[in-house]
Amino acid sequence: MSMNQARHVVIVGGGFAGTVTGIKLARATPSPLRISIVESRNEIGRGIAYGTRLPVHLVNGPAKNFTLYADQPEHLANWLREQAARDGWTPPTGVAWSDAFPPRYLYGDYVQAELETALAQAPHPIEFRHVVDRAIDLERAGDGRWTVRLVSGRSLQADRVVLATGLFTATLGRGDVEVDPDLIAEGRVVDDIWTSPSADLSDARDAVVIGNGLSALDAMLSADAQGFRGHFHGISRRGLLVARRLDVTPWPPFLDAQALPATLRQLVRQVLATHAAIRDAGENWQRLTGAVRPHVPALWNQASNAERKRFIRHLRAYWEISLHKAAPASATWLEGLQQASRYSKLTGRVRRIARAGSGRIAVTWQARGEAKTRTLEADRVFNSRGFDFDWTRIDDPLLRQLVARAYVVPHSTGFGIDAVSQTGAVRSRTLDTTGLYAVGHPMRGVNWESNAIGEQVAGATATAQALAHSLQTALATAA
Repeated sequence: MSMNQARHVVIVGGGFAGTVTGIKLARATPSPLRISIVESRNEIGRGIAYGTRLPVHLVNGPAKNFTLYADQPEHLANWLREQAARDGWTPPTGVAWSDAFPPRYLYGDYVQAELETALAQAPHPIEFRHVVDRAIDLERAGDGRWTVRLVSGRSLQADRVVLATGLFTATLGRGDVEVDPDLIAEGRVVDDIWTSPSADLSDARDAVVIGNGLSALDAMLSADAQGFRGHFHGISRRGLLVARRLDVTPWPPFLDAQALPATLRQLVRQVLATHAAIRDAGENWQRLTGAVRPHVPALWNQASNAERKRFIRHLRAYWEISLHKAAPASATWLEGLQQASRYSKLTGRVRRIARAGSGRIAVTWQARGEAKTRTLEADRVFNSRGFDFDWTRIDDPLLRQLVARAYVVPHSTGFGIDAVSQTGAVRSRTLDTTGLYAVGHPMRGVNWESNAIGEQVAGATATAQALAHSLQTALATAA
């Protein structure tokens, strides 16, 4: 088979999930194949998470948990041992490579290197292209092929399409926060901490950080790298603060996989009882998270839509702050801020961001449980509220078109789209969407932890295998 006759798979999005899908597909392809990754960034394999070049931005888990190959837990550690020294990075003294928390830019290097290796070692020839462009529309033809339209005016013809659209920042001004757009234009209110240009913050005295999770910690680390030596005011709805990740073994199983709790209330009772047992034993609470996590897919799959929404409304923030914790070095830095009285944790909602009479920024916020509002003045505001997963709200032309054409169905939880959990095959209520798949963050409502590294690798692997099987079936039918 010539490459002109080879099937063409277009992956929309070249962040982590899209690139790993390309890696897994290259290794699994049953025949010569053309793979195109449409990614507007100049580099693939990085996305939002691994595009940062600051060495203080670390992965939030040890290397042994970030391998791209489930059957090779030491793969990343071995790669780091061989490659990281050339970038001048080594683990802290006494820390093994497998237990190290490398900089995120190094992890992006690892993903890129693995793509190159997978393409070189593929069982069949592969024509690979990184299309530096942005997909804005998708259309299915009568012959079952897909047309991917790009912002440049070009289009790609594809036999299969994978939606790896990644993350979309939850921007300010969505109705719950009134913000002066001029402050955003001036760069004094940083609405997207991942795309804002670097600035000298050495003269700034106060910074408000909206949110207290990992994104907030990243924003503060970035500000510190830009010379900020003032006071951080962290405002979040529940007043939670990202914790230090500890290397602890999960608590002995307390959930019966064959008889899981039927309701969220029952689950909470068992979790609280176990938390009390861990506390009474003098053990660390983080052992609880490891005991619950293996059951999350089954718990989510069996839950009713009402129970899922109840979890999102009441418990999501607590689960995520317990699961997504800070690298030890980052946590030590944050603890240093607290000890130096340079960090204040405030519980409430930001209501308004405006220009103060003094020329600074007036941040009006409402403390939890209070009717009145308060105002504090700052020199910078960082939006670290996280990401938006609701495809009916996200301001992206491709997502709008997919919803408008009914090629996708927004998930009932408001997170991502509906798809087959085992393969990522996209579901539509009225149309034939055969050959359209989703990986990573669009699968959040289907597979709740699809945003974590292990789950994204597993999802990309399953989707690549489904693609390979589909392509093999098509070849057999054509023959």
